[in-house]
Parts: sequence; structure tokens; C-alpha cells
Amino acid sequence: MSRYALVGARVVLARTIDADLAVLVRDGEIEALMPYGQLPPGLTRLDAGGRYLTPGLIDLHTHGAAGHGFDTPDAAGYDAVLAAHARSGVTAVQASLATSALSHLAECLSFAAGYRPSGVRLIGVHLEGPFLAPEQAGAHDPALLRHPRPEDVKALLRAGSPTMVTLAPELPGGIAATRAFAGAGAVVAIGHSQAAGAEFAAAVAAGATHLTHLWSGQSALRREGPWRVPGLLEESLASTGLSAEVIADDRHLPPGLLRIAYRCLGGRLTVVSDSTPGLGLADGTPYRLGNLCCVVEDGVGMLPDRTAFAGSTTGLDRMLGHLRRAAGLSVPETVATATRVPAAVLGLRRQGTLRPGGHADLALLDDDLTARATVVGGRWLMDLDGVAGEGELTR
Repeated sequence: MSRYALVGARVVLARTIDADLAVLVRDGEIEALMPYGQLPPGLTRLDAGGRYLTPGLIDLHTHGAAGHGFDTPDAAGYDAVLAAHARSGVTAVQASLATSALSHLAECLSFAAGYRPSGVRLIGVHLEGPFLAPEQAGAHDPALLRHPRPEDVKALLRAGSPTMVTLAPELPGGIAATRAFAGAGAVVAIGHSQAAGAEFAAAVAAGATHLTHLWSGQSALRREGPWRVPGLLEESLASTGLSAEVIADDRHLPPGLLRIAYRCLGGRLTVVSDSTPGLGLADGTPYRLGNLCCVVEDGVGMLPDRTAFAGSTTGLDRMLGHLRRAAGLSVPETVATATRVPAAVLGLRRQGTLRPGGHADLALLDDDLTARATVVGGRWLMDLDGVAGEGELTR
């Protein structure tokens, strides 16, 4: 169908929910939002059955799903990851690459630049490493961490421009790397880092605008004699202009920390899955994250020695449901963390909100915010209830 109207939905707008609006889709774009009574005669109408209609979810931080990872440059693997994310209401992802050899990261950047998805949009590549602090390595191979030399930065930028780079700016060369990546158009995120005080301020002055997963890979308050010295965590929560991520999988962060994050960041907070190839796999299933072997255990990714989490195994829609319950947010506030906010982080002008001229990237969600249908560019990629009608789904 090149033109149709979605009706019977609770349309989630920036601050309100409107149950009397229809969303008109034409040639892959949102043509209009209007009351039912104003719809043109003869137009195909698809009844959403009272579910929430939201912009398609955007995942800024995901390493893989369904047994496949973005660190394997293979079209079939990428296709499988994106198809798995479609089942969570996700319409766009930024592929995250864990720490690896520079040559391999360059190969993945080059592959992703030429890859053409057929469904969920690939909106860029996020380098999470190798320029990370050894003290905050988490599930990154410490043997492959390194200081950001100018020639390394240039090599990665030549391979294929990353849209986001997580780095530890306190490393030797870290501020220069921040400036270089930001100057090339990448969002620079402070993460897996000990940066605080003057180092944190210098990174922001050099172009850092984002914070990678709060409470994960972040230094915290320490004492120097009687003096309290803030760590990266406290700098993040006290920041006024930076956006930040949380992993709301009911494993990485207890509810109290999610409440703190939203109270401190508000409309600058985005939920990310930080999903791994373990998303969709059963407990006990092994998978690889970068250069490390990991395992799915108790609904989360783990290092084999159980000393650290190794990404999540939860889809973004279920994270939204958990965040809403844990932090006591409204539906528009919750949905914004996976739509409007990540779109703003990457400067995506046609995604993240429901407005005329935007991409017809949509999600239908149940009351608990579990995805029931996913639409990308007007095409129905996932529909659990036959909303689109018999024979009308296209892949």
C-alpha cells in the first residue's frame, strides 16, 4: 500500500496522548495527522485496536542479536540482527562495535558503510573502544585497549566515518582524539572512563556531548583525606547539556538508580538496549562480544567468571516497560527516551517524532509497551495481530 491511514490508536505525541487522531501514511512518509472525521473518502484504513501508536524506536547502542553481532562483517548476520530488533518495535539502530584490533574495526566500518538493509534502518556505527580506561574495561578485552594516537584516529576515520565514538578522554591523546572525532562529525561519548573534574570539563570543551551507559564503566565518588572528589558518575548526573544512556533491563540498574537518572537528566536521557548476540537466546547459550567469550545467564549477558555483565539480552520495548514502572513516568515521557531523545543525539530530522514529512517509521505497543507491530518507511515488518490485513505485509 502506498497510502493508508492508521486509525483506532492512542497516538503518543510529545507530551500528550490523542485517541482521536488518524495518522496518514503516503509513499513511506507521514502525510498528515488529523481527526478521523477529516479523513479523505475511500482511503484504506487500518485499525490499531486501541494500542499505543508511537514513532519507531531508535536504539543507539546495540552490538547484535539472535546469535549474530555487528563485529562480524557479514550481510546475512546484519540482516538477522536487524530483523530481531524489528520484533521489539525498533525501526533504526546504530551498530556498536566492541573493542577489537584497529584493523578489524576499520574492516567493520568499511563494511557497514556499504551495507544496504532491507528493513530496519542502520543509521551509523558506534565505536565502543578501543580507547577506553583499563580500570573501567568491563566486558572489553583489556589486552586490546590502547591510547588514541593521531594516526589511529585518522585510520578509523578513513575506513568509514563512525557516527559515535565512546572513549576515555583522560587517556594520553584523549582530548585531541575527542576534538578530531567531533570535528569529523561523530558524536563523542565519554564512557568506560575515569574522567572527572578538569578532565571531564576539557572533554566537553573539546566536543564531547554524550555519556555512555550511566553506572556502567564509570568511576564514582572517592575520598582524598577528608575531601570528597566526584567521579565520572557524579559529573554525569550533575551535567547540564549532555545526553546520557541507561540500560533498563531490570538487571544492570535497580529501580532506584533509574529514578535518579531521570530526575537528573530528564529529557536528555535515552534508553539503549546494549544488546548482544545473546538477545533472543536461551540461558546458558554462549556468544562472543568483540574478542571475549560470554554467556546468557538469568536474562542478561555475563562474562564467564561472573565478574561483570557483558551487555544485555533484552529488547528495547521491554526496557521501556520496565523504565516506566521503575521510574513512575508517563507514557509520553517513557516513549521519548527511545524516540525523540536518541533522534536528537544523532541529529536525525525525520525520525523520532510523529509529524508530517517525517519517515513513516512507527511502532504499535500494548499497554505494557511490548511491541505488536513495526513499520519502517510505511512497510510493515512485524505485525502480531494482523492489523495490516491479510496479504498486505511486505518484507
